Amino acid sequence: AGKSMTAKMNNVALDLLDQVVRLKPGYAEGWNRRATMHFQRRDFGRALAVIEQTLKLEPRHYGAISGFAVIMEQLGHKDRALELWHRVLEIYPANEQAQKKVIDLEEELAGEPA
Repeated sequence: AGKSMTAKMNNVALDLLDQVVRLKPGYAEGWNRRATMHFQRRDFGRALAVIEQTLKLEPRHYGAISGFAVIMEQLGHKDRALELWHRVLEIYPANEQAQKKVIDLEEELAGEPA
């Protein structure tokens, strides 16, 4: 029952966020939260499409860029993820998650055969 309830709540939240972006299509955070919901459902294709819309509205939205980086890493595109984490640090140099990810990915990529 718990899993079913969570799925229903996620569907309701996604429906509400759909309304938000319909009513305020220029509100980047509405799009970003929608991307987060798709990410949580592991629907990376939809999440990436919505992140793209978020970044069209707010190119410096480091939360959206971070989400993009996480998806790229999970899909095995570590070089692209590293580029995106560097972009987060250009916008928000004190971001501890990005600092750690840059170090981890650089070490990981340095250890991989060319």
